[in-house]
Amino acid sequence: MVRKLREKIDAPGALYHIVCRGVNQCRIFRAVRDYKKFLAVLEKAKNRFGFYLYSYNLLPNHVHFSIEVGDISVSEIMHYINGYYAGYFNRRHKRSGHLFQDRFYSTLIDTEFYFWAVSAYIDLNAVRAGLADRPEDYRWSSYQFYFQKDYTEGFIDRERFLGFGGEGSTEQLRQNYLEFIREEAKIKKRPKFIKSEKFI
Repeated sequence: MVRKLREKIDAPGALYHIVCRGVNQCRIFRAVRDYKKFLAVLEKAKNRFGFYLYSYNLLPNHVHFSIEVGDISVSEIMHYINGYYAGYFNRRHKRSGHLFQDRFYSTLIDTEFYFWAVSAYIDLNAVRAGLADRPEDYRWSSYQFYFQKDYTEGFIDRERFLGFGGEGSTEQLRQNYLEFIREEAKIKKRPKFIKSEKFI
């Protein structure tokens, strides 16, 4: 891996796998507009707090994404994202009360093994949930930005992410990642929730 992963929680440069679930397994996305709004909030937070966004997958009742933080803590970032989106959702759907179960779940990505395990887990989440046949077919996943050859850097920090894969051109690293996901997709059984090697 090109850059050493941080091992301290809330340190600048720390990477996280984040999960937000609907309270009592309720849907947090009821319409296309809701998915688009969450992505807009995520992009707004990215611009405001200056973190890197590597992957995301929006499922009907939960979301997964991975980020690398700067100087702003993951707690402050997630307070903004969840609060902003929950306020929108409650107004739009005329409901009140909590939308998300607890605050959010985050785990520090502190090993190379866990980094790639998280990436595959997020990219294949919709496929293993039966929402798509192939990860590139799912509209609400960042995998589409890795699958397409031409991509202008912006929402997803693709080139920085691919740089974790070692040396080589961006296109070579992209092809390596696509092949990695294809191999992971052959494992049909949905894996247990992955944990860092330190805690297995």
